[in-house]
Amino acid sequence: RYVSGYLMEPELGDASASHAWAEAHIDGLGWVGFDISNALSPNAGYVRLASGFDYTDIQPVAGLRYGEGAEKMSAEVSVQ
Repeated sequence: RYVSGYLMEPELGDASASHAWAEAHIDGLGWVGFDISNALSPNAGYVRLASGFDYTDIQPVAGLRYGEGAEKMSAEVSVQ
C-alpha cells in the first residue's frame, strides 16, 4: 500500500517534509514499510497520515482552480 505522512528529521526541527513510502503485508510480521527514497525501513521518525492503494486514494488536497491569482498552502506539524 501507499502511505503518506511526514518524515521527522530532528536536525531540522519539527516535521520537516511531507513524505510517502510503501508498505507490504508479510505473514508473521504484519505491515512492513519500505522507503526507497532514503533506503530505509520507516521508524519512529515517520508520521503516518493516510494509506491507500495509490496517491489518488490519500492525496491531502484535490481540486481545480480557474482564473488568475496567487495561491499559497502551508502546514505545520508538531509531535510530542
